[in-house]
Amino acid sequence: MSGKRALIRGTAILTITSFVTRFMGFFYRIFLGHTFGEENVGLYQLVFPVYALGISFSCAGTELALSRCVAQENAAGHPEKAKELLKTGLIFTFVLSCILTIFLQHNNAEASRGVYFCIALVNMCLYFGMHIIIKYYLLHVYRNKRANNQVFLVTTAERVEEVIADADHSGDWIHRLASIAIIDENQIGKWYHGVPVVATYDNMFQYVKEQIVDEVFISVPYETGDSLAEVVNRFEDMGATVHVTIEILNKFDDYHKTFNMLGNIPVVTFSNQSYDWKMLMIKRVMDIAGSIVGLVITAVVTVFLAPPLLIESPGPLFFAQKRVGKNGRFFKIYKFRSMYKDAEERKKELESQNEMNGLMFKMKDDPRITKVGKFIRKTSIDELPQFFNVLKGDMSLVGTRPPTVDEFKQYESHQKRRLSAKPGITGLWQVSGRNEITDFEDVVKLDVQYIDNWSLGLDIKIILKTIRVVFEKGGE
Repeated sequence: MSGKRALIRGTAILTITSFVTRFMGFFYRIFLGHTFGEENVGLYQLVFPVYALGISFSCAGTELALSRCVAQENAAGHPEKAKELLKTGLIFTFVLSCILTIFLQHNNAEASRGVYFCIALVNMCLYFGMHIIIKYYLLHVYRNKRANNQVFLVTTAERVEEVIADADHSGDWIHRLASIAIIDENQIGKWYHGVPVVATYDNMFQYVKEQIVDEVFISVPYETGDSLAEVVNRFEDMGATVHVTIEILNKFDDYHKTFNMLGNIPVVTFSNQSYDWKMLMIKRVMDIAGSIVGLVITAVVTVFLAPPLLIESPGPLFFAQKRVGKNGRFFKIYKFRSMYKDAEERKKELESQNEMNGLMFKMKDDPRITKVGKFIRKTSIDELPQFFNVLKGDMSLVGTRPPTVDEFKQYESHQKRRLSAKPGITGLWQVSGRNEITDFEDVVKLDVQYIDNWSLGLDIKIILKTIRVVFEKGGE
């Protein structure tokens, strides 16, 4: 949305909400008289119109802040918008209520807790009530005004119903679909959902020349842009803004799509998931903080673990192995050594006893594991040195299990998708009964489920579950 339109929208919202301010001033005049006495109303009534004005600005500010969501999303009542609205409303309620409380207490006003509760409640009711009123006005009144952007749709008889239905449910109040041109049939005079067909291909340019048309929306089948170049140029020559559907997008409904620039080249980007960089930054901060705490714990554990481990099985204290990380990156993973030194050489002899169906190796009572190794594996102590991997950035606190190089070389194409996220010390598979999972495809499904539904909340939930599993079941 342009800054000019945002300003117009904000002005309209503030004009409407100013009436609420006046109403609240009158309401609180009566309310304060009963609460503090008529002799004290003069001072305290001043704060409430300011308080009400704050509500008005918060409602208007929310509408402006969420305008991009309306313009970019194609579903009315998008859950992300509702979430942002609720969050903003609660924040403003809390802040303004705190300001009001401080003001009253500073002036030695004697008011019960019920007074503050009622003020906050009125705030919330008016906030969301005004939002509903403003939204209704914008979508059902303002949207139909001739001063709004008049859109001329160019499409085919087969597509017209679907295009209009999608446009009508977009929650967009800036544009008004005013007229239609059907290019493959002569349907002049026919109406679709209250919008008239006014032209065919032969006379659509003449119509745009003579009528009020701010923008042209072209939704027709095409194989290359060459066939549309002349049409777009002719509409642009008349000063109209032209929108053209990108046909290839219809074949990738299951993917997240964004428009980006690769150098100076405009591209459409397809991905299985898209994460907010701010959330990823917070995740990295959590990783760094968690890894520092984990390394302190690791240092303390090392003092007590090293003697018995090295006495039972002489050799290195730590085990380093080449693993595969995000999208095929190699890194060395670190653990406390829980097996005898020749464990990797003996693995081939035990392949026939693998309990996992697929590429992972898992064996109950593995003879390569030392006695101390069994204890530290059962309690997950052997994983502690991986906090160093997290600090380096090779791994995360929560992610997918990093495969060995041999496992990775045997992956099928769809299985590599589990590596599209940074591997982690713990993950959804580890807290979903890993001892009961015997099929590698089930591991892949859990990893993909984590990747597709990732959030900071999910990470925290998995971390808490991991702690519970370690203490309740000894890490198994």
